[in-house]
Amino acid sequence: MRSLKEDASTSTDQLTHLARRADEALDLIAAVKGLHGLTSQQLSKLIRDSGNNILQHSTEDGLLVQIDVEKFARNLPAHLISVVMAWEREKSTFKYLLCGILLLHSMCDLASRVPKIEQILLDDVKVSEQLIDLVFYLLIVLASDRQEHQVPNDMILLHSALVACSLKLLTVIISPQWQEVAQVLTAYYKIDVFMEAAFTAVCKDIKFLQTKLSAQSAESSGNITPTNEETLNHLCQQCESSLKFLHSLCQQKLLRERIVKNKVFSLNTCFSFFSWIKLFEIVIFAL
Repeated sequence: MRSLKEDASTSTDQLTHLARRADEALDLIAAVKGLHGLTSQQLSKLIRDSGNNILQHSTEDGLLVQIDVEKFARNLPAHLISVVMAWEREKSTFKYLLCGILLLHSMCDLASRVPKIEQILLDDVKVSEQLIDLVFYLLIVLASDRQEHQVPNDMILLHSALVACSLKLLTVIISPQWQEVAQVLTAYYKIDVFMEAAFTAVCKDIKFLQTKLSAQSAESSGNITPTNEETLNHLCQQCESSLKFLHSLCQQKLLRERIVKNKVFSLNTCFSFFSWIKLFEIVIFAL
């Protein structure tokens, strides 16, 4: 029988481990918030200037945080997945995830100049799978159409940006060649759910766009504020990016055959999607 002293020692070790993990999570959060606004060129310069892959940046509270770039790159995908899994439909969550996705874009672009980052983000099979899982889980929650999960109007732009940037990330982590993207995604064991979620999320954004256009048409041109016009333009850009991704992906025979074979989409889903494409073409032409 274990002694009370041994039990106390084990409990202390567990608490220490949990505290360490909590500190690591806080470090990751601080790093995402501190680095997301930097371009890959700026990140490259910071790494080059550090000489040891340890970056330093000041938090909003004025604290100086040290970041091990290699460790950060290895843990960032799993960290963002944990944020998605603990999903809270608040503006702060949307913004934080968008910051994380944009930072992944910059770090993947950085990989061509930093071999160690390339080895972690693009060559490590486990991390690559985590990146695809991240996009998958994020699209699932963004595509949710349950009543309590509707996106408030003030987060429409964040929603559309997350959808577009997440889809675009696949061409960064897999390949800029659509045939290769289709091959990898077709081999992905959740591809059917993935495609359904992607189509649904994009259609949802285009429906947001339709609502905005309807509201604008109800107003006289003199009442349209620069802010509303800017919002509409940004929303159009994000929808265009997402539609181009799906259109290019579905042009690949391998993926089309998989969709048809497994009957991924219902007839209503297909009809809705192509109706949105037609609507979007009309909108872009009008703008």
